[in-house]
Amino acid sequence: MNKKTVLFLINGFGVEKKESYSIYDATLMPTFEELTKNYLFGTIESKVNNYYDAYRNISLDVNELYSYSLLDKDILDKKLTTNKTLVTLKQDFDAKKGNLHIFCLVDTSLKIVEHLKETLKYLNPDRNKKVFLHFVISSNNIEDYEMLVDVFSHINIELAEYAPIGFIMGLSAIDNTAKQVDLNFFFKMFISKVGEKWQSFKQKFDVLYGMKTLPRNTKPFIVNSNFELTKDDIFFFYNYDNINLTNFVDTLSAINFGEEKNNFAYYSLFSVTSNKNIPYMYEQATSKYSIISNLESIKARGVILCDSSQVSIINYFCNGLKNEASDTLTFVDFKEYQDNPDSVVSVINQLDQDLIILNYEIDSIVETLKLKEKLKNIDLVLNKVLKNANGSKYTLIVSSLYGMTKTMTSDKGTNVQVVFSNKVPFIYIDDFITRKNYLVEPGTINDIPKSVYKNIRRDSKFDSIVEKKNGLYKLFFK
Repeated sequence: MNKKTVLFLINGFGVEKKESYSIYDATLMPTFEELTKNYLFGTIESKVNNYYDAYRNISLDVNELYSYSLLDKDILDKKLTTNKTLVTLKQDFDAKKGNLHIFCLVDTSLKIVEHLKETLKYLNPDRNKKVFLHFVISSNNIEDYEMLVDVFSHINIELAEYAPIGFIMGLSAIDNTAKQVDLNFFFKMFISKVGEKWQSFKQKFDVLYGMKTLPRNTKPFIVNSNFELTKDDIFFFYNYDNINLTNFVDTLSAINFGEEKNNFAYYSLFSVTSNKNIPYMYEQATSKYSIISNLESIKARGVILCDSSQVSIINYFCNGLKNEASDTLTFVDFKEYQDNPDSVVSVINQLDQDLIILNYEIDSIVETLKLKEKLKNIDLVLNKVLKNANGSKYTLIVSSLYGMTKTMTSDKGTNVQVVFSNKVPFIYIDDFITRKNYLVEPGTINDIPKSVYKNIRRDSKFDSIVEKKNGLYKLFFK
């Protein structure tokens, strides 16, 4: 018989950093505080900062962006230059008189340098045509600025002979969250080359860090002014997500050159959302590894209690990059009663699945007082769920998939920065697995589902971060 497990997620909640506006204290969440002291407790690492990346990581058991592994493999197998869309792009670039602008999403990984180098070596082997690199930062954590300095330093050194850097900006400056006035201002900068200019990445990022500006909210700034926009230019969106570029592409497409209309061409690494049919290099292939396939392998079923607006994102990754319904993992919309402890417990008691996930989130809140109120309410629900376990009815695991960094409005009306680090809690509550004989080993959020699978079926192939203490541990840590 499978062991029932309740996974209680407080997404966005992590270890509060010293520079953060103070949110957490023991009196705010007394149940959570009690659990950290009386049950198995540890902190685990999360490199992500949103639902999208979090569920992708834990479901597909990946720690890097999807495009990286695809490009790594194609470069290693020498297949990059045979990609039909890339071949077409090269033919188009060779035939046209215009320039090539590559808009490349960048995070803290140095892999992007090798990927771009191999792509540029193929597209412009003789360096006889003009290529410009424009970088779009996707990070949502101010702590990433130090690593971004290193990334851009490598880009500047290793890619300078292939293409100069034109613009650097945050993702929110070009995707569909950007205001039209900001998009218009960006393209005015693009044409006139008049705007904020910084040649030192470190100085600029130090300023942004000091202002507590999230990297993804960085306003466009110019690194080198020697780029130009002509009517026959090609735009290559070197992205790794299905981002929405509808307004960006529409605004770009409307640019004319005197009496002449533009003859722009567009290509992408993956499919992007826009009003144009933009050719792309790679399909998002389905994965054989996912939460659903893993549950099936241990003959278990799961259910996720969440806000209905989150179902499509969570299901897509839990299903191995497929938007399909499955009896193995179902969803319950608990938006209307998620802050009612009795209602939540009542639903848990009616469910017969082996895994029940309570999917709370706090990063949609914009005011510190409301955040504290939300955490207080979540703690009340946690208290009821804990008591409902009644010793051995189910194992209760409390954790988070990511810690948020967010600018919020304080009770005094000022903007403050709430910084929960990339360390998130992992608490394991089971009367048969005690602090005396067990411990939580170091791990990442990818170890959360593995620990759940192991708990559901002790004879499964998965490794849990909840381990029995060995003799050496007892000798040094009595």
